[in-house]
Amino acid sequence: MGLIAEEEIAYPLTTFKNFRQNVPLPEPGDSDISMDLRLLRFSAVVEYQGEHRPLTDSKKETMKLLENVNTLKGQTGAFDHEVLIKDELRRELWIPANKALVQRIDAILNSGEKFTAMFTYLGCCYDRKNRILFMNRIDFQVNQLPRYSCFTEELLGFTIKSDFAEALSLAEERYGPPVKTLENERKQRVYIYLIEEEADTVVYLRDGGPEFADILSSIQVSSYAGSTMTLMPGLSLGDEEKDIEDAIGRDLRVQKGEHADLLYYQSSACTFEMRNGQLFSIFVAEDPYY
Repeated sequence: MGLIAEEEIAYPLTTFKNFRQNVPLPEPGDSDISMDLRLLRFSAVVEYQGEHRPLTDSKKETMKLLENVNTLKGQTGAFDHEVLIKDELRRELWIPANKALVQRIDAILNSGEKFTAMFTYLGCCYDRKNRILFMNRIDFQVNQLPRYSCFTEELLGFTIKSDFAEALSLAEERYGPPVKTLENERKQRVYIYLIEEEADTVVYLRDGGPEFADILSSIQVSSYAGSTMTLMPGLSLGDEEKDIEDAIGRDLRVQKGEHADLLYYQSSACTFEMRNGQLFSIFVAEDPYY
């Protein structure tokens, strides 16, 4: 069973939320199942719910379809049971696993106890819009991911993780209709509003992707013609690196680029972009894992 026996394969620790945001569900195609031939692996800390069962009939049908894929031929039959877990957002998931693994979990853990599970992502089953995940291995040691902090959760009155529709309503009330809307490679909707015409300054509001479309996931303010707008106490567009460090109380690292330099600090997804030594763009975002 090559699918579960490759001990040397890395299963990077993440969260289900981060996995779902980075691997959005594909659009329905001509077949019942969309295979992801990358066979993505990851591990996550989950909570056992004290329930397990033989594979349901609907999932047995999915397994039969998978058996016709050359990549998986002869490897899916061992996953004949499934176990009920909760992810970090308290979402319940039934995950296929082999019987011996399920029995081991049940023998050692009580309902509500956490463990680290290793998963392989096979693709999407369209009729239920579900991702197909197998639980390959487990570790009863729990290694929680560190939380990544940003220097602020608010810019121009918009707040990270607030209601996305309300944020758009506020933006339209202040700045009028968006000058542009788009969908990025992660299927996140991005609304762009012009906030200073003369200085060509815009704010980008991005949602959390298809499964988290109701939250404001990130805010970016960028000026392409020399704005000096104040963004937060002690910090304005046009400031230099020392001004930014003083405003947020942290030392910054620099990543040099051809068109702009990126300022950041360790363990943060939030950044500053500099041109000719001056701040022209600021980006704040929700924690990438939580």
